[in-house]
Amino acid sequence: MSRYVKDLGTTMSRDAAWSVITTYLQGEGFDYRDERGEQVWRKGTGALTVPQFIKATPVDNAVHIEAWTATWALLPGVYTGEMDPTSGFYGAAPKAMLRPRIAELERRLQVQAAE
Repeated sequence: MSRYVKDLGTTMSRDAAWSVITTYLQGEGFDYRDERGEQVWRKGTGALTVPQFIKATPVDNAVHIEAWTATWALLPGVYTGEMDPTSGFYGAAPKAMLRPRIAELERRLQVQAAE
């Protein structure tokens, strides 16, 4: 299992951070769902689409962020493995789509915190 993991400090309350996370990720087409026993934001379904995942857990003054893409999508909703979207060349195209979303989510959480 290889995921991008970051603990992001913020001055936001848990509820305010959750509002920012929900607004942004829903706007990007992510659905909040149970995925293998974890509550995550997921985008992409299908045999030819590599799913993208973001797990954002806010607490007061911080947000724990994890992000990954599936290694292989075998059938709709069936995938294997996880890839860190910020490292390695394998799976470059799906990773390239997720990286700016992670950066934008982090930026929004920090910008909101500064206001």
